[in-house]
Amino acid sequence: MDPKRILKTIFVRHGETIGNVKGIVQGQWDTPLTAKGIESTLRKAEKIQDMAFDAVFCSDLSRTVETLKLIQGKITGLPDPVYTRDLREIDFGDLSGRLKREIMPTILAHKEAPDVPYPNGESGGQFIARVKGFFKMLIDRHTAGQILVVTHFGVMETAARQFTGPPSYENIHIGPDDVWRMTFAHDGSTTRKVL
Repeated sequence: MDPKRILKTIFVRHGETIGNVKGIVQGQWDTPLTAKGIESTLRKAEKIQDMAFDAVFCSDLSRTVETLKLIQGKITGLPDPVYTRDLREIDFGDLSGRLKREIMPTILAHKEAPDVPYPNGESGGQFIARVKGFFKMLIDRHTAGQILVVTHFGVMETAARQFTGPPSYENIHIGPDDVWRMTFAHDGSTTRKVL
């Protein structure tokens, strides 16, 4: 395998938010980072501070923008970021801002029916297509190198399931200090590792 044809994507999830602490389904509805979220982001920045990046992509929601600003404060010389709606969390529409425990039956029903959109929001199928479209663009534009992606749990979970194939019944956990590396090889294979 030609190592020059490998694209490495380094994933950082936004830090803990007030909404996370309150058990709120945020989706594309934003709340600021907590003190814990700031601390964990700085620890993640330390994990990647010696890496060289060819490009930086970030969700345009404020919790990811705030996370990237903290990383930029720790790592000098990062490429100018591209902020994109493609890396946003799924749009829960009218359910955004509600308590997760109250709407979990609805969320589970939508997972079983991925073509049904949330009221005034996205369907699971639309979300998957959006995430896959981002990675198609990324792979077409960058045939090799290392890319930093600052995003959300749903985007990371979807990328893992679409490209590295854990079964749907397997829970995907992202710890507060976790950084992921997904490697896209020229032969179409993809691997995922927690750093």
